[in-house]
Amino acid sequence: MSQTPSIGVVNSTGLATGVTTGAFNAAAALNGVTGTFQLTVTSAVLQSITITPANQIIVNLPGNTLQFTATGNYSDGTTQNITDSVQWSLGGVDVGTKSQTGSFSSVAIGLGTVTATSGSISGSTDLTVVSL
Repeated sequence: MSQTPSIGVVNSTGLATGVTTGAFNAAAALNGVTGTFQLTVTSAVLQSITITPANQIIVNLPGNTLQFTATGNYSDGTTQNITDSVQWSLGGVDVGTKSQTGSFSSVAIGLGTVTATSGSISGSTDLTVVSL
């Protein structure tokens, strides 16, 4: 039983479910003996970033662009599009320019690495720019 159901609840089998972040006290009783404990509900934590499309090949033509998407993978098993909140970078051979929204424009032939970073978590994929 939860004493603060607005934060979390414990059902009759002992399964605790968080409703929002915070701490709540819960109690269990059996044959006149009661025990109490405190549970803390935290936000899901970003564990990895997946970039799509992965390992792309693009033709080096003026105005040719490719849009990448960054998906955050969280500790609670959920995913979220975080394309607009990550820092985008392009490493390796200088094959193009990138925008802060994950859009890439080719400028030279070669192999580069597109990386999306949020805090200490990053994900990357290869990008090959070829001639026609």
